[in-house]
Amino acid sequence: MSSRETNSDEKGSCPNCSAELGGDYCSSCGQRQLDLDQPFRDIAREAMDSFLAFDARILHTLWPLIRRPGFLTIEFMHGRRARYVHPFKLYFIFSLLLFVVLAFSDYSMVRISETGDVDNAVHIELSEREIGDSVIEETHDSSLLTKVLVPLAEVAEEDPKRLDRLFTDRLAKSIIVLVPVFALLLYLLYRGRRYLAHLVFSLHLHSFAFLALVVGLAVDIGIGAPKDVRPGNGVAAVVIAAYTFLALRRVYGQGRSITTLKMVVLLTGYIVALIATMALTLGLTAVTI
Repeated sequence: MSSRETNSDEKGSCPNCSAELGGDYCSSCGQRQLDLDQPFRDIAREAMDSFLAFDARILHTLWPLIRRPGFLTIEFMHGRRARYVHPFKLYFIFSLLLFVVLAFSDYSMVRISETGDVDNAVHIELSEREIGDSVIEETHDSSLLTKVLVPLAEVAEEDPKRLDRLFTDRLAKSIIVLVPVFALLLYLLYRGRRYLAHLVFSLHLHSFAFLALVVGLAVDIGIGAPKDVRPGNGVAAVVIAAYTFLALRRVYGQGRSITTLKMVVLLTGYIVALIATMALTLGLTAVTI
């Protein structure tokens, strides 16, 4: 076989899966064929084109995500996907953005005190007896709750920022379980649709919720809101609730009354799952400190 024939054969097959090529992308595995022998400026131009294409998809996705609740889910299920950022990628972008903002702000995810109002994501109230020296010393009859709370109280007193950082980091990883849980609740409330449709809806809704929380947090930081007053956070919660109602109406097409009833059930179940997730995350943080 000649060298010319060998090169022709190499160009005609995918180096990743050996499938026959019919264009710049492999029809079997989807890998783009990149000619590494071309000048660097051409490779750089291709990389810039890919970046700009992703940027364009962000712009095409962000506007309908904000302005048209439920629209992206309908587009995805109808097969119109190439122009938008994939739901999983969109969720990852905004969840990462939220927890990065939380990490660099003074927002406290965990608050431990003897008295006070619940004004943060997690609030633990301890009595003087529970945080006294007699309880800090482990005993055989110590309750499981005490064994969890005492290490948290010690770290909160010595290094509260470390406790906040540990909890936020673990919550960022564990909160993803709420996406399929929310989709499961939708599946139970709206029968007749495949679970995938509910999962896509859940990803889009969570993406918007994270974006709204980021904006609310930015407002609180911008106006210098005190830790016990979070107006931006409150407005974000109202906006998320209204957005959820409109998205449910658009995607599932039911009346206002039945949508309101199902939304109450949906959010109640979700809040229970959220509290359980945060409690388990807090417990995991306590035992791994």
